[in-house]
Amino acid sequence: MNSDNFEEAKRIMEETFTASVPDLPEDFGVADDDGNIPSIDGILEKPDATPLVFYQGERMIGGAVVIINDDNNNILDLLFIDLNCLDKGIGYKAWLEIEKKYPHTKTWTTVTPPCLVRNVHFYVNKCGFNIIRKDDPKSPDAMFVFQKVMT
Repeated sequence: MNSDNFEEAKRIMEETFTASVPDLPEDFGVADDDGNIPSIDGILEKPDATPLVFYQGERMIGGAVVIINDDNNNILDLLFIDLNCLDKGIGYKAWLEIEKKYPHTKTWTTVTPPCLVRNVHFYVNKCGFNIIRKDDPKSPDAMFVFQKVMT
């Protein structure tokens, strides 16, 4: 991701996350009255974040933000795929490309709300992550924390 393709990546990410808002509890943090969703604004200036984009031919179809740590215990901060490309295996292919790009990774960690069953299924059943805990379990903003140990 760079300044030339940032706005297109931002549009895809916002559309993807906005489509998930109806699946969230009313009092979940991102589903407030302002319709706030995660943002990638400022991501190009964050030294610890690595923004990525995925193309199919000439068309951008998604992106990700990863944090690559010195100890190779890395974080998948965001992964988003164009709504028109869902259910075609593209998210899984994107994930495999991330794994290939960072072959020295020891672990990957990410989070998603338990109510987003589609995301939970994707991370556990497609990508091989395990749920290692539920952060803030009594809160409407509870998150499953996933980890994938690389071999």
